[in-house]
Amino acid sequence: MKQFLATAMLTAVALFGLTQVSEANGLFRRCRGCDSGCGSAAPCAPAQAAAPKFEERKVTCYKRVMVEKEIDVIECKRVTREEKYNYTVCVAVTKPETRKVIVCETVRKEVDCEYTVMVPKTEQRKVVCTTYQCVREMVTCQVPVRRLVKTTCVDECGRCHTRRQFVTCMEERTRCVVKRVPITTEKMVNVTVCVPEVRKGKRVVCEIQRKEKEITVNVCRFEHQPREGTRTICEIQHVKAKRKVMVCETQAYETTVRVQVGGACSDCGSTGRGLFRRCGSCCK
Repeated sequence: MKQFLATAMLTAVALFGLTQVSEANGLFRRCRGCDSGCGSAAPCAPAQAAAPKFEERKVTCYKRVMVEKEIDVIECKRVTREEKYNYTVCVAVTKPETRKVIVCETVRKEVDCEYTVMVPKTEQRKVVCTTYQCVREMVTCQVPVRRLVKTTCVDECGRCHTRRQFVTCMEERTRCVVKRVPITTEKMVNVTVCVPEVRKGKRVVCEIQRKEKEITVNVCRFEHQPREGTRTICEIQHVKAKRKVMVCETQAYETTVRVQVGGACSDCGSTGRGLFRRCGSCCK
């Protein structure tokens, strides 16, 4: 709103100065009834233009300035406090207790028993034995024999030459072969055999006996115990505070300006009245 008022005041001052200039110089006026084309029947008399007059006036102007201002604000402040509270914990407690248990004990004792053992015994028995007799025999057979012989060959140029090469041929050979001929005979031999024999003896036997016995054991149990502690609580509080900020404000100030208040028309020598109006005598 203040900026709008300042703009309106500056516009009024500018229009006022323009009105004075238009009255002195006849802005946008047009003469009639002269030879210069103003439209009058009688020619306009030449007149000497009067000097414009100026005067100083005080006007109020507005400007925008940054001003430091103190304002009230609401801040969120974090406040901590300590409070006591009660809680329950589970604590392991170990206590000795007497309990009856059944244990197993090993007891050894001797008992009579019978067992069987194998006793070796030597006997003579008639057995059939097979032996082999070697008999030599001459056998004739065909065997491959490799020999080196000379042969006459003709090469590509028609020249004869001799070369050696291996030739395999079959020939009869006599060899000695040994054959095994089986011969069956009866012989008396000593044979060891195992004869079972029952004997009596004693052995140790382990027996397990169950007995009741009292023992002391440590028993761990959980107990609920009350405890007291201290904890820190954080709370948010709204606190009023003052802060300095920069604010843009409109300030009024007075200044002296120079404006034109009088003067004659440059064509007809009359003074104008009002903005954009014509001279009074010839420029109607």
